[in-house]
Amino acid sequence: MSRISTLGRFFVSMSLVAGSFALAPKMHAQQGDIKVNVPFAFSADNQKFDAGLYEIRELNPFVLLVSNTTTHQSRLLLVSDMGMRDIQSYGRLVFHRYNGDKRYLYQVWMPGRSEFSELRPTQQERKTMLAAKLASSSGTVMEALAVPAR
Repeated sequence: MSRISTLGRFFVSMSLVAGSFALAPKMHAQQGDIKVNVPFAFSADNQKFDAGLYEIRELNPFVLLVSNTTTHQSRLLLVSDMGMRDIQSYGRLVFHRYNGDKRYLYQVWMPGRSEFSELRPTQQERKTMLAAKLASSSGTVMEALAVPAR
């Protein structure tokens, strides 16, 4: 069954990416990219990321392109467009941290927007969250501030 889920997820991802190419130039000009120095390893959308400097670009409201500027490795993240708050003057990443060293990307805020992108907790994050609750330790929220990409 996980094979079908993975295959289905792949086709959804590819459909979203294919559909985003027409929107990318317009959104790039409107939103801009951000660069974020993340000083710790983290997980997002069932993918592992090393500490480092990342450039994040919104391809469309449902897909982010995350590129490590050192290794030049890029990955896609499926997100939900959320919120209606004050327009943000700077970008930031919001992480959930459990048991001291397990960090999961939770939200991506782009400058100049009132909405933010949110990642759904993966099965692994839900297990980690449950283990933290059972151990009577709570999770914390961490942020990494971004600068506009040039």
